[in-house]
Amino acid sequence: MRQRAKVVEVNGSVAVVEVMRSTMCEGCENSAGCGGHCAITGIVGDSRPMKAKADNAVGALTGEIVEVESEGREILGAAALVFLVPLLVCGLFYFAGSRIFGSQGAGTVSAAAGFVLSFVFIGIFDRRMAARSPRIRIVARLNGDRKTAPDEAE
Repeated sequence: MRQRAKVVEVNGSVAVVEVMRSTMCEGCENSAGCGGHCAITGIVGDSRPMKAKADNAVGALTGEIVEVESEGREILGAAALVFLVPLLVCGLFYFAGSRIFGSQGAGTVSAAAGFVLSFVFIGIFDRRMAARSPRIRIVARLNGDRKTAPDEAE
């Protein structure tokens, strides 16, 4: 998946990029864009940019607009982690709680506890993954309409 991003910080071969959360706005009838301040954005999520570390093999500088790429399977894995794991843990805790304590009420309370604990686990996992090397890479520097990729610079 490729997206445009703005470089906000450069530390050697790693850059911090700011990516707009654009997926919720794709296909919107307002082609000019509302800047993410519409009613849907308020319900689904905010329009603040997301910051991420990216491998800076192209030598992008602070303030430049770049094209970043991440693997599709990593995005699907993150979506599964955030959406499926809590549901599975919730179901497992409900089943275990209702079997151990012998009532639906205990199962429901256990499911709620499992749901909360799953997000604690996801938060810990996310922090550990963030400490690893970047999974996003800058593939091109966008200078106006002209793209500058590493193989084009030669």
